[in-house]
Amino acid sequence: MKKALPILLLIPFLYSCHEKYGYKYNSATIPSSPVNLEFANSEYDDYNQSAPGTGDAFTVYFSSNRRSGGGEYDIIYKLIAINFSFSSGEFTVGEDKGANSNSEDIDLKNALGKINTSFNELGPYLSRKIYGENERFLMYAHDEVGNFDVKFIHNTMNQEYDSIAPIQYLNSSFDDYYPALNKDSSQIYWCSNRNGQFDIFNVELDNSLSLIGRLYDNSEKTIRSIDVLNSSADDKCPFILEDYMVFASDRPGGFGGFDLYYSEKINGEWSEPKNFGAEINSEYDEYRPIIRSQANDFTNDLMLFSSNRPGGLGGFDLYYVGIDKIN
Repeated sequence: MKKALPILLLIPFLYSCHEKYGYKYNSATIPSSPVNLEFANSEYDDYNQSAPGTGDAFTVYFSSNRRSGGGEYDIIYKLIAINFSFSSGEFTVGEDKGANSNSEDIDLKNALGKINTSFNELGPYLSRKIYGENERFLMYAHDEVGNFDVKFIHNTMNQEYDSIAPIQYLNSSFDDYYPALNKDSSQIYWCSNRNGQFDIFNVELDNSLSLIGRLYDNSEKTIRSIDVLNSSADDKCPFILEDYMVFASDRPGGFGGFDLYYSEKINGEWSEPKNFGAEINSEYDEYRPIIRSQANDFTNDLMLFSSNRPGGLGGFDLYYVGIDKIN
C-alpha cells in the first residue's frame, strides 16, 4: 500500500508582533523533504490518517495494526503540536501531552471504542468541527462482510456517539474505502475496485439535507468515475482541500510502487494529475496523503502521508512534508 500522514502546529508567538519585538525569523517553513513522525509510529503499519480542522494543536487519526501485533487494523490517534521559534528559527513537530488535549478529542474516544473490532478498520475521515455546532462524524471502511464497506458514526447533541451505519450509496460487493468530502460537502469522493482495479469515484449529495442527513440518504444516486484522475493502474485514497486533490497511484511513469499525485480543479474540472516528484516520492510506497493549510506566517502547507521506505520504525510509518501553498 502507500503512504499515510503526519501533523503540525503550535505557534508560541504572536505573529503580528514579530518585527515589533525584533524576532530574527518572520516566517516558518515546513521541510520540503519528508520527515518521519517518529513519536506516532511503531514497528508495525501506521497509515491512513485523518486530521481535520485547524488550530495550534490538533489530533491525527490513523490505522495501525500495533495493538494486534501485526494482525487486524484499528483506528487510533495522537495529539500533535508544531513549534517554531521566531527568535532561533528552530522548527519541531512533537506530541502534545499538555492542556491542548481538548474535550472533542476525549469525546472521540467514545467513537473509536465503538468502531474498532476484531476486523479491519481503515481510512478514517473525521469531519471538521463547525463553530457553534457540536455534531461531528467519522467515516471509515470495515471488512466484516469480506470486502470493505464505508460506514460512519456520529455524535448527538449530548456528545455521545450514535449507532454505526453504512453509507449505502458508496458500497458494492467489491472494496470501497477512503471517503472524502469536497470543499462544500456537496460531493463525496472515494475509491473502489468495482471496475477491476482501484479507481476514484464521486457522487452528488442532496444539499437540502443536513450533512448527517446526506450520509443517511438512501435515495438513488449516480456514481461517476473521475476519468481524468484514473489510469489503467490503481488510483486510491483521494483527499480534497479547497480545489486541490491529492491521491496515491501506482501508474506507469512514477518512481516505484505507489506515488503521490495532485490535481487542481480549474473551471469546474480536475486537471491532469501531476507527480509530486522524487523529493517526496521514492521507489517504495507512498500512501494515503492528506493536506492541511497553514497560517499566513507559514510559507508552505502541510502534507501527511505514510510510506514503507527504509529508515522508519517498521512497516508503514507516518511522514510529514511541506508543499506549495494551496490558494
